[in-house]
Amino acid sequence: MYVNGDLGRRVMRYLQKVPPLRDFMTVTELRESNRGFAERNPDISELLEVGSSRSGEPVEALVVHGGSERVVLAFGFPHPNEPVGSMTLEVLTRIFEADRDLLKETGATWVIVKVADVYGARLNEGWFKGGFDLVKYALNYYRPPGYKQVEWSFPFEYKSLKFDNPTPETACLMKLIDEWRPNYIYSLHNAGFSGTYYYVTRDPGGGVLEILYGVPRELGVPVHRGEPEAPYMKKIHEGVFLMPSTAEIYDWLERYLGRLPVDVIRHGGSSYDCARRLNPDVFELVSEVPYVYDERLDDNTPIGIPRREILRLSYESKVKLNKELEAEVERVKPYMSEDNPFFESLSYFLETGARELEAEKKWIEADPSLEESATVAQAFDAYTVPIFYGGILRYGLLYRAIGHEHQRSSLPPEVVAIREKARNRVVELAGRFGKYSKYYVVDVDKLVKIQLASIIATLLGVPK
Repeated sequence: MYVNGDLGRRVMRYLQKVPPLRDFMTVTELRESNRGFAERNPDISELLEVGSSRSGEPVEALVVHGGSERVVLAFGFPHPNEPVGSMTLEVLTRIFEADRDLLKETGATWVIVKVADVYGARLNEGWFKGGFDLVKYALNYYRPPGYKQVEWSFPFEYKSLKFDNPTPETACLMKLIDEWRPNYIYSLHNAGFSGTYYYVTRDPGGGVLEILYGVPRELGVPVHRGEPEAPYMKKIHEGVFLMPSTAEIYDWLERYLGRLPVDVIRHGGSSYDCARRLNPDVFELVSEVPYVYDERLDDNTPIGIPRREILRLSYESKVKLNKELEAEVERVKPYMSEDNPFFESLSYFLETGARELEAEKKWIEADPSLEESATVAQAFDAYTVPIFYGGILRYGLLYRAIGHEHQRSSLPPEVVAIREKARNRVVELAGRFGKYSKYYVVDVDKLVKIQLASIIATLLGVPK
């Protein structure tokens, strides 16, 4: 057993109530579940329509009253290709309905938004059912550009950066933060290919860290030991990082670009950037869990090669994929409309990605800590992750961008041929990824248990 103590036993009581799960619920199914809960439990709940999404559909918050000691804001789909959090919140509400003693134990008023990005979630529903498959995921994948991401479009001002154009969905979360002044915020993300990892706004303490580390290991999805998401992440424990502010991202880019990064950072702040203005003591946790996992991501064995050398190879792989896709984008660009969401995203990721790589290259050559030996996990991560994110998923966006236009009007045969080429490239890269990675798909209920454990452990273990 990796989890012990009183807090661990309290957390395990919740995890024992998680049912087997294989698929993800659609926006409509989650909305119907909210309504059913509110109708069956009018004495402890209320269903609020907070505002509208980009598509005009309502953004809903289910408020569940379990006590007045603290207020918790928890939201799923902070990015629309990340549905695990919606299932975690779905299971949490089922637990509260079945056992009100557990609800009372939290001592909290829960403000639950199962679907923060309704518009984007709808565009991902093609891969939600039938189990996770990498090719199916890529060919039905959508992730908006940074300036339209719910989690990263809160108003923010720092040095030369000024962002004040929140998405409609972000405005809904801003309204909830303003009205409810939460003590705890849970932004429930999931990565694609990694170990489990977390961002926290302050050190949650040893007992909580034991659970954040122990539960994933118990479930076969240990904390991430490969490279962090970005070089500026500050690690406070294995797999646990301090939540970065847009200001820290700005400073890192400014340092390594040698200029103002206004052409790179085209997004705003996070939910934490927003909430701490109203409550400087707010605690926020971001939990990242993967769809697929490889045990080499948990291998800390040194390989005797400097991290710098490994990161140089990773950088070259990213540049190659970026340039390859840029050429295809230029060919189809004349046929893409301004309101094509998939082409907008692809263009954004290629443009900002190229500038981020410019800073990354300078960091790789300048940081003296990169002379230390890379581990198996770091080397494996550096080689395989570019294939997953920079290759498979971006070719998926190209495939969808052309398909989106073709549904509205006839396209020339050469453009349709590029769509087929993009599809073939997804299949080819997925095959390459499968060849170099002995990955396996993680059961949805295991991912839900990890996120649920992180919520309950920090809620009960971190003072408000």
